[in-house]
Amino acid sequence: MKKILFVALATTALFITKANAQKDDKPFSFGFGIEAGPLVGDKDFKHTFGGEFGMSLRFSVKAGPGYVTFTPGGMLVFPKSVNTDDEEIKIGTHVPLKLGYKYIIGKFFVMGEAGYSRYVLYTVNEESESIDDVEKLKGGGFTYAPSIGLNLGKFELGLRYESTLAKFEGVKIRPSLLGLRAGFNF
Repeated sequence: MKKILFVALATTALFITKANAQKDDKPFSFGFGIEAGPLVGDKDFKHTFGGEFGMSLRFSVKAGPGYVTFTPGGMLVFPKSVNTDDEEIKIGTHVPLKLGYKYIIGKFFVMGEAGYSRYVLYTVNEESESIDDVEKLKGGGFTYAPSIGLNLGKFELGLRYESTLAKFEGVKIRPSLLGLRAGFNF
């Protein structure tokens, strides 16, 4: 009797496992993406910087018709021009950490994310006699990022607006990005 019960439970478990393995809805996924876009928003920030380029990771857990997401990333912030004769910002980094929800509508998605972004801007030190002497200007703040996109199987293509309410040494600025993300999901 114990053998029959064991075989019945094993067979039932096998069918349930096979049925779940064939579903499109996975309980979680992991992906990475390449992101780039021009800066918009804050006039002073946009006057100095032209755009951002970088990578992000995305961890997703199934919740309802969509996914709860955690998206860390790393972006380089490029200046509009590099002028070694004047005091110019050489480059910057942008590290966002965002939580969100990705709602799936057929092959399309709508996503909202919020979190914290950290910026580090590198400038030439005007008081130094060496042009190689670099100062760091650090700041960060609350970030939000609504986006829309298209799911193409394991690939996704998304367009987002990301804005940060940042503070740099007591000065408030609002760097914003209109970004395109090409991602691959496992």
